[in-house]
Amino acid sequence: MKLTQADIYLSKCVRERANWICEYPGCGIISQHGRMTCGDRGMHQSHFIGRKYKATRYRPENSLCLCAKCHAEVEENPYLHNKIFIEIMGEGMAEMLTELKHQAYKPISGWKTFEKEAAKHYKKQLKEMRELRDHGEQGRIEFQGYQ
Repeated sequence: MKLTQADIYLSKCVRERANWICEYPGCGIISQHGRMTCGDRGMHQSHFIGRKYKATRYRPENSLCLCAKCHAEVEENPYLHNKIFIEIMGEGMAEMLTELKHQAYKPISGWKTFEKEAAKHYKKQLKEMRELRDHGEQGRIEFQGYQ
């Protein structure tokens, strides 16, 4: 599945939200702004509901920041994958996302326009988050989803 600019900027926002720290419980490995400070364990955006479901694809609450090793581990084990997401995001969020994935979603403006606008939105969100980091903000920084 081809990555869009919206996918790329959302992924950067998810990793910035977590301050480039793996959110897998007990891991906590750190990578600064994509630099591989942790060997081959760069940070990834991990989706609870896969990208093929458009209704949840661009929702920030559908993603976590995981290092490559932890991402591979949860992708190989669906039970663990669900357990980790529910532990971090909450059971209510997991249920909401699961319900959303089955709903038909088509933006009024069409997908190309939607994805272009979503990319612009997430690019702006990323800039704002990085400005907060530059001013000393630590920890998790929430950002606004585009929906």
